[in-house]
Formats: sequence, structure tokens, C-alpha cells
Amino acid sequence: MNKKRWLVLLLACLVAVALIGCGNKGSEDSSLPGGDASKESSSGKKTKVALLLTGTVNDAGWSESSYRGLVRAERDFNIETAYTEDLALVDMEPAARDYAALGYEIIIFSSTDFNDTALAVAPQYPDIRFVIVNGNKAQEPNLANFRPNTPQCGFIAGAFAGLITESNTVGVIAGKELPPVVDATKGFIAGAKYVNPDVKVLNAYIDSWTDIAKGTEATITMIEQGADVVCSNTGQAGLGTIDAAKNAGIYAVGYIDDQHAVSPGTVPFSAIQDIGDVVYSAIEFALSDEFAPELRLVGAKQNVIRLSDFYTMGDKPVPEDVVKKMKEIYEGIVDNSLREAGILPASGFEK
Repeated sequence: MNKKRWLVLLLACLVAVALIGCGNKGSEDSSLPGGDASKESSSGKKTKVALLLTGTVNDAGWSESSYRGLVRAERDFNIETAYTEDLALVDMEPAARDYAALGYEIIIFSSTDFNDTALAVAPQYPDIRFVIVNGNKAQEPNLANFRPNTPQCGFIAGAFAGLITESNTVGVIAGKELPPVVDATKGFIAGAKYVNPDVKVLNAYIDSWTDIAKGTEATITMIEQGADVVCSNTGQAGLGTIDAAKNAGIYAVGYIDDQHAVSPGTVPFSAIQDIGDVVYSAIEFALSDEFAPELRLVGAKQNVIRLSDFYTMGDKPVPEDVVKKMKEIYEGIVDNSLREAGILPASGFEK
């Protein structure tokens, strides 16, 4: 973790100790399931919440969105927060244990990469509440799991790609070949085929969330194979995809965040999977008296997965028939009719 942030935390703790007197009781927030949103004790001590990230907080994707959820929770729930970004697999468990040793009462693992760490560490700290975002399972007594319905987001991105391609070849690049990521890729393929049965869908895994060069290389390979629309579910590495698309004069579908601002004209639309909302909800749940080691699947129905605005394709607006079809598809996801018809693939969480 950044040394400056540790110094800030240490100074904050020293100031808090110096100021503790009679203290004030924390306020209640009826918006939380069980109230007591602030979790500030009568001594004035705030609940300490840590967020662990595999990417950086400026990756224009998953980790940046996760971080925004933490910042919003800090503001709304009157908690003390810290985060560690850009964690390699080997550093995940030590980072979690460090936060436990420092007295953090809630630890949020931001992605499926933390599965093994969460399952190993949580039972050893029964008084700490853990939540994994996009994990594979919950675990007694203190590990909950909030998982986005990733096929929904993939389906939206794939449908848009299938609607605007002129070469009839599109590509999707993913980070690590993990269950929810594979689910998203399946969703992309299904979405593209739903709107364009003859489309060819290229896909690749680059085994990284941060290697922009790998994202660029995989995208160039797809462009050489005829793709004129690409999408990247790779976190920060996706910036390489957008850059390669811009240089080749083709389109990139934004993913996770609204990525239009990264390259206006190149990114006319994004399939949003608001991980910030998921992290925020996970913290809210962990703060509440209703916390339990359970699985929660969230998606379009909760507005976690949604359509971005429609921008421009180069200097021209997205065609009205494309906009209309995308809105129709989204309604079919929200009301579950596409899932019931077997068109939208199921998440690994769904029975």
C-alpha cells in the first residue's frame, strides 16, 4: 500500500485518540437493513473498512469503479476507509491479514481473483465481516458474496457490436479465464448472435487486468482477422484495446464503466456493470444487523447493469434503429424474458 496513505491513517488514529472524550453516539440510517449506518460507537470510534483491488484506482474500469463505491460509502456511512490497489496474487493474503491485524472490522475483496484468499482468511478472523465481489461462493460464518450477473453485461456489449459491425466480424478480449469472466464472454457471443446470426465472434483471454500492451496486441490480432468492432473485459488492459481501435479507425464497445471519454468517436456506447454500486451495497450489507454469509446475484433489475448513453460513431450519431433495438434488449433482460426464452445465458449462480 502507498506509504503516504499509511502515514495519513496513523496520524488520523493519533488525532482520534487525542480527541476521544465523552463522544457522541452514531446516528441511525433507516435506509440500511437494520439501521445504524454510521457504525460509530459511543466513544467516537468509526468502523474501519478496507478494500482490496487487483487493478489501479485510475484504470477506467473495474477497480476505479470499485474505488468510487468505497469513497461514496465513506461519505454516506461515516466510516474510516483504506484500500490497497494493484495486488498480485501472491500479495493478496498478506494484505488481508495486515488489515485484520490493524483492526479493520470489514474487508471487501473486489474481484473473483480473491476467491482462494477469502476462503482461506475469513474463517481465521470470525469477528471480521468479509465480502467478496464477483466470487464463487459464500462461506460460514462471516464471508458473503455479491456477484454481478455478468452474462447480462456481456450480452448487452455483444448485441451492440453485432448491430453496428460492417465486416460481420467482432471481437471480445477478456482478462483471466475465471467463471464469471467466462460467463460474460458467453453472454457477449450470445448477444452478438442474437441480433446478427451470421456474425463471426473472435475471443481471447490475455491473463491480465493491467497489461495494456497485451490488450493492444490481442486487439491488433483481431483487427488483422477482420474485426471492425471490439470489446475488452480486461480492466486497465482495456485501454490498449481502445487505443488500438482508435488507431485502426474501428469502434470499441466500452465495458464496466462508461468509457466514451477515453476516446470519443471510437467508443460510441458502453455496457455498464456498476461495480461501484456493488461495492457500496456490499459495505452497506456488512454494516447492517442483517449481515449473513449469503450469496447475492445483482444485475439489470437492480440497475447495476445498464446501458450507457448513446454517443457518436465517428462524427455521426448511433443510428436510431440500433438505439431502439438496444433499449428493447435491455427491457428483455430486466423483465427476464430473454433468459426465460433461453436466449440470454444463465449466470453460474443461477440454478
